[in-house]
Amino acid sequence: MKHRYTAMLGAFGLAAMLAGAVSAQSQSNGEPRQPLRLAQAANAGKEAPSRPASTREVQVRVFVPSGKVHADDPAEYVEVDGERYVHFRSRHLKSPARPLGDPNLRYPTGILTQRNGAVVVQLLIDEHGEVLRSDIVCAAPVFERSALESVQGLRFQPAVAREGPVKSYMLVEFSYGKGYPCGRIPN
Repeated sequence: MKHRYTAMLGAFGLAAMLAGAVSAQSQSNGEPRQPLRLAQAANAGKEAPSRPASTREVQVRVFVPSGKVHADDPAEYVEVDGERYVHFRSRHLKSPARPLGDPNLRYPTGILTQRNGAVVVQLLIDEHGEVLRSDIVCAAPVFERSALESVQGLRFQPAVAREGPVKSYMLVEFSYGKGYPCGRIPN
């Protein structure tokens, strides 16, 4: 599968989506929603297992800010657990982070409550190209586990700044079926 870098969101839209990743989202029962991480997806016993998926079932897009991004723009950097990550396509980088392979696409098995949906995953990539953390930004819940399993084992050529390889982040959307948006982008 060929990765398609899509200028889908402007810098404002990307910043708004990141703000949604940082703040807790509400579930339908009103309790705060905690981010689902890769380790949780691998150990989630009550969810249906997944199977390999074809590129017709799952499409992958990487969110790239369009327009000019300034150094003080909130989309330029993200801070997680006290560590600063630069956007993988920042204009301050000598070379962007690039995947060394395609994701191992997965699709949930069993009876699905919905056939169409999307999941946006924020990947935090270290200076060596390893994915340190995968967090759900927004999702159609039935596809969360499959999206996180799809990024397991991904390796990257790390982003490089003047001082050498740096930590970076990217937002990746997995669209299932018709790929309806995973949710409203917060203001």
